Amino acid sequence: MKRLIVLLSISFLASSFVMAQMPLEEELYASVLGIEGRTHAERGAFIKDQLHTMGVGFVTAPFKTNPRFKSDTSIISGENIIARIGTGAKRMVVGAHYDAFKDSPGANDNGSGVAVVLALIRHLRKMEWNYSIDFCFFDQEEAGLTGSMYYIKQFVIPKKHLAMINLDIEGSGNEVYVGPVGKMNRIMIRYVREAAQKNGVSLVESENYPGSDNLSFSYFRLENISISVVPKGDGDRLSRFVQNGDKADSLEQPKVLDVIHTMDDRSNLVSPGSLKISYEFTKTLLLLLNESRR
Repeated sequence: MKRLIVLLSISFLASSFVMAQMPLEEELYASVLGIEGRTHAERGAFIKDQLHTMGVGFVTAPFKTNPRFKSDTSIISGENIIARIGTGAKRMVVGAHYDAFKDSPGANDNGSGVAVVLALIRHLRKMEWNYSIDFCFFDQEEAGLTGSMYYIKQFVIPKKHLAMINLDIEGSGNEVYVGPVGKMNRIMIRYVREAAQKNGVSLVESENYPGSDNLSFSYFRLENISISVVPKGDGDRLSRFVQNGDKADSLEQPKVLDVIHTMDDRSNLVSPGSLKISYEFTKTLLLLLNESRR
């Protein structure tokens, strides 16, 4: 790992070619280092640079909210980044938000999700797909899921929507926490379980998942699933926290919440092995769905 940090200290941005030559774990970790602690604009610029150097086309979709009331002057603006690959009548969405919470360095939340999505694009872009995939880097998740709501309004055609995979907090532990399990993922859950079996990972399914961009898809009754990689036992702890709401303070604190949304959310607490688990799990899930569409 020291070799990787030295490499990136020489050059702020590793090229896509260099990334592709790295072992997978180092490649994933390099993306976290590339986005960690950057300004909001720099985080978006990092993603665009990586897509440019891969030779992958993408579109940017700026948005700006209007105040809800005359007395409300708050305006939220941002820019989603979308790269599309594949063809087919149906469309998958694989998304991760790239904004960070206030002054947090945002390494795990959600540099980790960005790193996994970039690696998926890098390694899967030349495959033949039986559906199209929108790889989305959502902006302003931390401001009321605004970016994902705008993406749906601008790009989603409900009859073409197959499912959405949301990657949020992928960088610690070895437990795959998936949710919310229920009516909104009747197609996905079968393949989620098969992917867990194929990859030999510990899977925790829950009806309760903390608020993330998947909720925008649920609002429009579009199939979705969220995936996190967390320390052992945190899947159940997080589920109880969401379920208990205001009473959650009396419960055992999930370990990831000690770091998320704080100044401690740095790359030294992100595990390359956890990132690899997320990447391999999500890749297997996409490939299983691809086989099902033949």
